[in-house]
Order: sequence, then structure tokens, then C-alpha cells
Amino acid sequence: MQHLHEETLSLLALGEPASAEEQAHLDSCPHCAGELAAFSRVVAVGRSSVPGGSGLPADDYPPSSVWEGIHRTLNLSDAVREDPAQRGRPADPGVAADPAADSDAAADDAAVVDLQAGRRGARPGRAGGSGPAGATARPGPGRPARGQRRWLPAAAAAAGLAGAAVWGTVQVLDRGPETLAAADLQPLPAYQETGSAEVDRLPDGRRELVVRASGTDAAGYREVWLLAPDAQSMVSLGTMEGTEARFPLPDDLDLDSYPVVDISDEPFDGNPAHSGDSILRGELEL
Repeated sequence: MQHLHEETLSLLALGEPASAEEQAHLDSCPHCAGELAAFSRVVAVGRSSVPGGSGLPADDYPPSSVWEGIHRTLNLSDAVREDPAQRGRPADPGVAADPAADSDAAADDAAVVDLQAGRRGARPGRAGGSGPAGATARPGPGRPARGQRRWLPAAAAAAGLAGAAVWGTVQVLDRGPETLAAADLQPLPAYQETGSAEVDRLPDGRRELVVRASGTDAAGYREVWLLAPDAQSMVSLGTMEGTEARFPLPDDLDLDSYPVVDISDEPFDGNPAHSGDSILRGELEL
């Protein structure tokens, strides 16, 4: 059974709807359903910190290069190229306030006051007035206008949610390889070696076969294969040098059809077929 990629599970946890095929797989695969539940808990924890922000200190936020990697790996559009975690990042308390930014904020406050005055219109005894009788009350120092008080918490919540969601995705993509299947390799007659094999899913979704053997002796060279249970069909993965080798697995290779790992001793005769001389063999537990 081919499991869903971790990227797919992370996007589903973040709220992306599942396709009919993905939903059918989740309904029948306890492993992927459990992974999705775990990812959903990561997102839920991140969202529970809203509206107070992402809940992370400034130094713990991932650098922008992390989002660039996520954006590139998931082939996202330019509309979401900006790093949302940086939008939700708290200000560094050691950095002095920008006077120009304060001036801009003061100008925005004045614009809000003028807009509110225009909405209220002239009132008896105040039209065209000057001084206290004709002035429109404005917010006190450091206190945002009523309109600003409405949108600032919403903006902070949105930024915090985006930061938490991205951080959860980062944690998903930063996880190490996941072992999908493993096998103990047993020696065939005339050999005394031992070995092991495992299929790992890498963080980017690719599968990799890792083969280990206790020895390296061979009359010719060693080649690694995946065999059908009856050994009537097989796929060559490549040669093995040393006691450990790693082989990327094609996306369309069905391990249910080729679950047997085989290490053979191949002569230098130019014949690509299996020599029939197997050193180690074992069946993957899927």
C-alpha cells in the first residue's frame, strides 16, 4: 500500500480539502489517518495561541529561507510568496522605535479622526468653530481610534494564525525519514553474511531503499534487486559497494508486487540478467 505523502497530510491538516482518492485512502489506512490526526494536533496547538500571536519568542521564529523552501517544494503561487511567519513575528524589544513610523502612525490617526468627523457631519454650535468648541475629540496618546481598535486585533490574529500554521508545516517538513517497511536479510547456502533492508520515506516524499550487509566479498560485483514473491520477475536497483547502499525507488514501483530484497554476486560478463547466485535475501514487512 502506498501511503500519502507527508506534504499532503500537512496540507490536509491545515484545512485543504481532501480529494476523493485521498479521502478513500484515509478511510482505509489507519497509518495515514493517525499521521493526519498528529499533524492536526500540531495545527490546533498553534491556533490555540491566537489572538495573542503565534506564542513564539522572536528568536524562535524560522528564517525566511524556510518559507522559501516550503514555497518552492509545494510549488505555491506568487500570491503567497511573502513569508507569513515574518508578518506574525513579534518586534525585537532591543530595537528602538522608528520615528518615521511614529509620524506615519500619527498621520493615520489624524486621517481617522477627519473621516469620523465627516461621517458625523456638522452639529449645531460646532460648524466652522475653532478651539475647544469647534474641535473634534481625538484619541488620547497611545490609544488607537475606534476603527483601528476593530481591525488591529483581527490583523494580529490573522498574522499569528499564519505564523503558527507555517511553523507547524515547518515542523512537518523538518521531520526525519519515516520507515515504511523493513526486512532481515538471510544468507543463502554457501554464504555466512547477515544484513538488513528498510524502505524510508524522506521528508520531501521520495522513497529510498537502504541496504546493509556484514560483508563485501564477491567473485564479481554485488547488485541489489527487488523480486516478486515467486522470483519470476525482478527490478535491478544498482550495484552495491561497501557494507551500506541507498537506492531511490521510482514513484510507480509497487512494493506489494516486489517485496523481496536480494543481493546477488554478478560476474563481469556484460549480461544484465540476474546471475542466479544470491548472497542475501529477505522479504519486506509492509
